[in-house]
Amino acid sequence: MIFNIARFWAAVLLISFFIPAAADARIDYTVVPRLSIEGRYSDNYYNREKDYNLGKFEDDAVLMTVSPGILLSLITRNTTLDLDYNLNSRGYFIEREDDRFEYYNQRGSGIFRANILRDFSILLRDEIIKDEEMILLDETLTREERRREYIRNIGGGELLYRYGEEREFAVGYLFTIMEYLDNILDNSEKHDFNSRVMHRFNVMNIGHITYRHSIVDYKRVGDPIIGDLYEDEVRGRFIHSFTPRVSFGLNYGYIEMHSDGATSDNNIHDAALEAVYNITRYLTAEGRFGMFLREQYEREYRQEDGLIYRAGIRYTYPTLSGSAAYEGGYGSNHINPERLQYYDYWRLSGDMTYHLIRDLLMLSGHGYYMVNIYPDLLETRRDYIWNAGGGISYRAAEWFLFSLEYNHTERDSNIPGLHYAENSYLARVTISYKYSTIGKEREQKERIKEGTKKEEE
Repeated sequence: MIFNIARFWAAVLLISFFIPAAADARIDYTVVPRLSIEGRYSDNYYNREKDYNLGKFEDDAVLMTVSPGILLSLITRNTTLDLDYNLNSRGYFIEREDDRFEYYNQRGSGIFRANILRDFSILLRDEIIKDEEMILLDETLTREERRREYIRNIGGGELLYRYGEEREFAVGYLFTIMEYLDNILDNSEKHDFNSRVMHRFNVMNIGHITYRHSIVDYKRVGDPIIGDLYEDEVRGRFIHSFTPRVSFGLNYGYIEMHSDGATSDNNIHDAALEAVYNITRYLTAEGRFGMFLREQYEREYRQEDGLIYRAGIRYTYPTLSGSAAYEGGYGSNHINPERLQYYDYWRLSGDMTYHLIRDLLMLSGHGYYMVNIYPDLLETRRDYIWNAGGGISYRAAEWFLFSLEYNHTERDSNIPGLHYAENSYLARVTISYKYSTIGKEREQKERIKEGTKKEEE
């Protein structure tokens, strides 16, 4: 794995430095060092059901994180290279486990963009993550209580061809490596081949088509005979603008999923009509309505259909922005590599951001209520989930940001053991400094213009 990562990064850096040199172009740069210090408290870290005999949660946890990082951007007339690195030093204290320990995670990314010809451009990207997560191992989707360390590498690229205004064609490839460090869970390699076309026929009509083919190759720990996962997805969208403020569209998608070791394969069709209405400059309403059909192939053919719908409104203003939506349809979750669990859902959500003093003081809030129904289980499962939270952030100086956040999540289910409630509190301080040659050049140009105007006066 390390060899594959190093090889891709070497290719990205070689290309990114070769093209600007070949073009004999000036290289501008931006450097942003930063430091974030964060404290988080959770009264139910593992999201387990409350023990009413004890009258309290046993999984109170305090997490302290110190995160230094740096961003470097190199820019020429036709190329851009962004390199970003972040190191997180995290300390835990969990009451039930009486557990104190430290953990380090890292995240590094590189993104390279270049206009290689007049109508062609290329994008290369790679991201390396070393972290830990809670793994969903059991078939009831409850959280496994063990932490699993992993390394994930995501690398790929895209070639884009523009043959007119809002007319483009792109092909791309994405390679994802997932490796768990304890050799208990299955590692995997995922290949995503994708393409997309956007074509504007005229001022009133525009179309989009996307295609994705995915192959997931699992490196089995327990049973190497079980095969891989394959997925194909095709989506098309056509939009017609009746007026600058009103547009309608048609959206169709087809997904086919197959696993060599699964008990069933799934084909999904969904189609919907869409509408967008710009009520005012700041207020927009949107709607979507259609149907989906899921075909499941196993020993006996099974078919399920339902509605897809969404009604939303959003408001955008320099000091206040927010949105609200009511939506429903279907979703999916891999309980394990061989078993894909589908569910029907409906959801009511909203969010709001208010700038009290321009960018100095900001308030935010969010919330949702949703119902998930799992029809494929022997006992149909219903989950009722609601969430509410908010925060405040204060920028005391250009380089100093302080923020507080609160979040509450609660789930009720008809399956015993799946109920839980969690309250979490977060405080964060972020210090950053930006140095850029681009800013200085613009500032010098503005001073020259001002001096020229004074001389002319």
